[in-house]
Amino acid sequence: MLNIFILLITIFGIWTIKFILPPIIKRIRGNKLPEGSIIVNRNAPINNKQIPGGRLSQIAVSFGIGFSYFILIDLVFHLIFGFSDYNLIFIIDLPIWVNWIGIIGMWVLGVWVTMAFIYNVNYTPCTSQMKEEKYVLATGGPYKYIRHPAYIAGVFENLFIFLATGVWLIFFGLIGFLALPYQAREEEKMLREMFGEIYDNYTSKTGRFFPKIWKENKNG
Repeated sequence: MLNIFILLITIFGIWTIKFILPPIIKRIRGNKLPEGSIIVNRNAPINNKQIPGGRLSQIAVSFGIGFSYFILIDLVFHLIFGFSDYNLIFIIDLPIWVNWIGIIGMWVLGVWVTMAFIYNVNYTPCTSQMKEEKYVLATGGPYKYIRHPAYIAGVFENLFIFLATGVWLIFFGLIGFLALPYQAREEEKMLREMFGEIYDNYTSKTGRFFPKIWKENKNG
């Protein structure tokens, strides 16, 4: 495993840019919308109790995302207090160069998710209902290429955390992401109801989880 200091700097650094930087930028930006924002001209037709997806898929995806944070918090605790039994039972000793691939990947994903938070002014967790107010469709930043940048980042985050730390337990979080395709489709159904043809045009140019190589031509 890499030096404890490097791991702690990486973990706390990524948490800082993901959870502290976006609110600061949004506060500085004020009412100005980020590039690629499209405002729906009517209030969102959403029932107060309606949340995209099913309860099971919401819980599963939340578990997938939350499990990586649980592992990292647990790892930070053990790194600081130096419990050697954690290393013996739950960590695979990977080559240093593999650890560095994981570190670089974690930083890249950290920046990627931060940009997603910044460009999506209406970002809402999958277990929360969307607000009944004028809604803004994000099509800039990471959303210029894929429709669910934070979700796919959560999947790859599990892989890079394993490469950086050797903690194999992180892969249990992938179980929750099995519900991700269904959850994403249900969220897109709601966005299609809200934005109509605008959203259809957007989906023709972007992939759900990966960039589209061949883009549909809506004009012919």
